[in-house]
This record gives sequence, C-alpha cells and structure tokens, in this order.
Amino acid sequence: MKNISWSQLNIILAIIVTTVLLLGTAGGILYHSPGRRVTIADVELMNDAWIVQTDAEYDSATDLPCNLEAAKGEAVSISHYLPEDLGQDCGLAFRSVYNAVQVKIGDRIIYQYGIDEQRPFTGSPVPNWNFIPLDSTCAGQLLTITQISYYGKYAGFFPSIQFGSRSALLYQQWRQNGWGLLLSIVLLLLAGGLTLVLIMAGMSRKVELCVWYYLIFAGITALWSISGSPLLSIYINNGFLFWLFHILTRMAIPVAWLLYIRCFANKRRLILAIDIGLLVSCVCYVVVVILQMLGLLEFAVTYDILGILYGVGFLIYTAGTLAGWIGYGIQELRTIGISNTLFCIAGIVNLFLRPDPLYQTEGTFWQISVMLYLFLTLGATVEAVIRQMNRRVEQAEAEYAGQRQIAVRMMNPNFLFATLNTLLAMTKAKSGNAAKLVFAFSQYLRYNLDSVREERLVSFEEELKHIAVYLEIQQLRMPELRVTIENKIHDFFVPVRSVEAIVENAVKYGIGKHENQGQVTIRSYERRDSYAIQIVDDGAGFDTDLLYRKQTPTSMKTNMERLSKIGAVIEVNSRLQKGTIVTVKIPKSVINEQKQKEHVGPDGKDSKV
Repeated sequence: MKNISWSQLNIILAIIVTTVLLLGTAGGILYHSPGRRVTIADVELMNDAWIVQTDAEYDSATDLPCNLEAAKGEAVSISHYLPEDLGQDCGLAFRSVYNAVQVKIGDRIIYQYGIDEQRPFTGSPVPNWNFIPLDSTCAGQLLTITQISYYGKYAGFFPSIQFGSRSALLYQQWRQNGWGLLLSIVLLLLAGGLTLVLIMAGMSRKVELCVWYYLIFAGITALWSISGSPLLSIYINNGFLFWLFHILTRMAIPVAWLLYIRCFANKRRLILAIDIGLLVSCVCYVVVVILQMLGLLEFAVTYDILGILYGVGFLIYTAGTLAGWIGYGIQELRTIGISNTLFCIAGIVNLFLRPDPLYQTEGTFWQISVMLYLFLTLGATVEAVIRQMNRRVEQAEAEYAGQRQIAVRMMNPNFLFATLNTLLAMTKAKSGNAAKLVFAFSQYLRYNLDSVREERLVSFEEELKHIAVYLEIQQLRMPELRVTIENKIHDFFVPVRSVEAIVENAVKYGIGKHENQGQVTIRSYERRDSYAIQIVDDGAGFDTDLLYRKQTPTSMKTNMERLSKIGAVIEVNSRLQKGTIVTVKIPKSVINEQKQKEHVGPDGKDSKV
C-alpha cells in the first residue's frame, strides 16, 4: 500500500476545516447571545378567523390548519386583513403540499408558486416552504391565498401560517432543519473526500468492495437528505427540481444499501434473499420512473408506497442480518445487525415525533437518525477492512513462511555438511584445491541466501552460472563426475534455483547412487513456441510413477509446482540403471512478459532493472 502524499493529507485537512466551519456556522445560527434581537418569539401564528371565499351568498370563516371540501383541480381561496402596524421587515411563511399557490394583496399578485405556463414541468407543485415578504404598503390590506391541487387528497388543505420578521422566519427554519442539512453536507464531503483520497493514493483497486459501496450508499443518502430540506426552497427558486431529485435518490437508496449489505453476507440463503431484494428494487425503480414520466403515477402516491415498502423491507433484512450473526455466527454481520436494530428503533420513535405525514417531509430527528446510522455503518466498513487486511497479512506471512521452508529444504543441509567435511579433509591434507572449494562454496551460499529472501525470476544465464558453481563443488568431492554444458541459448527466465534443484537431483540420486561415477549433461535450445532445458544423467534412474503416487512432497515435486506456476511443462523420462532425462519447456509468452517488465518502468519509460 502506498504512503499518503501531502496533497492527500491536505484534502483530509480541508474536510476537517470545512466541517468545523459548517458546525461553527450552525452554532452561530442556532444558538445566539441574549443580546440579539432575533428570537423565536418574533414569529406568531396567524391562524384565526380566515374568510373562506365561496360562490355562496355569504362567505364562511375557519381557523387554520383546515381541510376544506374541494374537488380535484378546484381553486380555493382564504382571506385575512393584515395588521395596521406592519413594518418594513415582515413576512409570511407556510407549507404547501402538492398545491399551486397564489398570494394577492388586494388585486395585486405578490407571490405565486407552481404556476408557470411556459415551463409547466419545472413549475409543477410539490411540497414547498413558501416565504412571502411584506412591507409597510401592505398594512391593513386584504391578503388572499388561493390554492389549486391536482391531487384530490390535498385539494382544499391549508396549513398553519406563520407571521413575523423575515430574519425570525428564516432563523426558525434553520433551527428546525439546519442540523439535518449540515450533517448531510458533512457526510457528503466526507464521502467525496475519502473517495478522492483513495483515488489519488492509487488504492482504488486494493480497497475492499464494501468501502466503495458504502461511499455510494452514503453519498446517495446525503443527497437525498439535502434535496429534501425545506431550506433549499428559500434560497433556490426551483422546488420541483429538488423534489424530483429527492424522489429519485429515495428510490436509489435501497439498491445501494442492499449492494453494501451483500458484501457482508457469506451464506447462500442470505445472499439469495439480498439478490431478490436487489431485483425487486431495480424493477420498482424502473417502473416508477417510467410511470412518473408518463404522468400515470402521482408523486404523493409514489412517496407513500415507497415509504411502506422500505419500512417492511428494512425490518425483514434486519431480522436476516441478526439471524446471520446470532444463528449462523457470521461475525461480519454483528455491527450491521446492531446498527440496523438501532435504526429500526429510531424509525418507531419517529412515528410519534415526525411532522404531519400529510406534508411528506422528514423531521430533524429522522435526518439525524439517518446520519448516525451512516456513521455506525462506517464503523462496520472500517472493521471489515481491518479484518480483511489482517487476513491478507496472515496469508502473506503463511506464504512467506512456506517459501522460507521450501528455500531451507532446497539448501540441502546434507550437501552443505558434506562439502564442509570435504573442505576439512582438504585442509588437513594441505590440498591445493581447498582454496578453490572455499571460493566456489561461498558463491554457492550467496546465491542460495539471496533466493531465500525473494521468490523471483532470473535469467537462465544467471541460473546456469550457479549450476556451474554447484557442479564444480561436486567435482571436487566426486572426481569421477563428468559434466557437459551445451548452452546454445540463455536469453530467457526461470524461477530462481529451479533448474539447479533438478541438477542436484541428477547428481545426488542419479550419479550418487551409481558409485559417484557418471555423466551429467545440461543443454538449452529454442523451439517454435518455447525454450527448452534438458538435464541428462546416466546414473541409477528411478520409477517416475513415484512422482505421482507418493503423497509426501519431494524436492522434484516441489520444483515441478514452482515451474508450473509460470506455465512451464516438465517431462521426466527415466530407466533403472540407464539414467534420467528431465526436459523443461518454458513458453515464449512468459518470457516476453518478463522482458517487458524488465525494460519498461511504471512511468512507461525504458528503465533497465
């Protein structure tokens, strides 16, 4: 894994600073000093004695909120006189639910929402927070609010109306919805910043899949929460666009969530249940989008149906994750199961704390619950990554230990002690070959020790030099050993000490069991699609079936497995008391890949290793 660079650390620092600024701003908005003039007390409810204008001879009066009898598409108006002492910094604020709204002062239109003949698509009425600024010229005049709904359920519905200074009305909305919006923005910045850091660090392919699915899930959820905030309707005059985005992200959340949960499942039944849920969610998404675009399905109906389906589905999968953790003992599902359970409890509490369901807006409690759930699942994601990293470390350590044991076995302790004994005898006899043996033996040990540190490919020329040193030592120990090397081609690669191990077998078991007398021939040549190496001896020979019948690993079997990893083919032919021929064929495709790695560096430029 690469080290994080300074630029990536700066991104992390920027995320932290942005979070501090956002939370600091929120604290400044939501909690103010007693000396400030803006308070919640500056906002009053203007709900009493509204006049309902009808076609009858006498108009009737009503208090808000109310749900007047009205047909789908029928315009309904209510009127009220404004106070005489109206200042310059005043306003009205109220929610509307799938209603086109028009506000008049006398005969003058001062505000309208959802009425746009030139852009009917973006002007379609959706749940909206209406803010109507007033000034002193409106004092004592008749205020008329007219609503038209093409949803029968919402026709004639008038919510509470708030009256006060404009700054107090905005302050109240920030108090009610600011924490959910700011937490969503923080989560979105966290997901985006973490994604950017992973990409810049070059770890996009190394990080667990659950991390990417979590980032997608968290990003979609944060966008859902941001797009559903009433505060956006205050500052951006395009409520339909944000509500459409809110509905689409709401439908996409289950797909991203199920993909994320699937990363923790390792039981066939649980995976099958999640796959079925994914299929249903995807089909539901496509069908709803098509029906919505054709105008055959209303936003309000979509919102309510999806809410019921998501609630039931989440309960089912929560039970499934708990069963996987407790029943099947899947520890990966422990944190997910606990997080889902806490979120279910929060959902039940929200049923009693949420605003009027008719508004189809989420309260601050639910938004904060969603953000806390995402932070809990972030803990599950980090736990999964740490667990996987530990498994990889353990696997790497096991592989290294196995390679080390193989390398130690390939060192051939018997040969080492026999060589040292030969050296001792030569030293006592004051033989002139003692110095030659020491030099050859030191070269042999250096090559072997280098091979213990790293499993790598080396050129056959380098391997052949080591083989020559080994044979030189053996010739000093066994004067009747004859060696012939026919090196016609050596421009290819082999695993380190792979060919040398075959030569050791030929000398030890072939010539060694033939009274230390015989011929060993090593030749290399080129074929049409491969390079070939032959090790031939006229020693004792052996039964080749032992290579496949014997269960315990032998040096020859281990060596054949090492060569087969690079696609090499090994042929062994042997006859008792006649000798053995071992042929190793290495495909040219492997050699070409290795040459490319040797000459082309990671930056794409030639760089001889």
